[in-house]
Amino acid sequence: MASEELVTLLDETEVVAIVTRKQNGDPLATPIWSMVVDGVPYIRSAYGEAGWWCRHVRAGRPAAFAMGDGAIAEVDRAAALELPRVDVTLTPIAADDAVQQAISAEMERKYAGAPRSSIDVMLTDGALEATFRVS
Repeated sequence: MASEELVTLLDETEVVAIVTRKQNGDPLATPIWSMVVDGVPYIRSAYGEAGWWCRHVRAGRPAAFAMGDGAIAEVDRAAALELPRVDVTLTPIAADDAVQQAISAEMERKYAGAPRSSIDVMLTDGALEATFRVS
């Protein structure tokens, strides 16, 4: 189970910054969306398996979340890396898992003010195949 502080961050913050490692070991902060369903946090790659953070995770590299407003990573990735971090384990969720529907519904609720095209890309088969439980 993810810590209460991390669950709150992933639930209440619109954009969070996931920190993964490049092949050479350098950290990389990527702004992403997160959803919490029944107290369990989830993330989903809008770019499916092609998203860099997703590729890093699939390659077995460590992942963490910057503990602060991840929107900073949209304009200054280096500044996002200066925030305190919490290491996490990301467990893939099968595209046909029943929780996917609840994750999608929560994503639509949380990001209702986002452009429809941004929401639609998060509902594609590729994105569903790149959904992870955070712990």
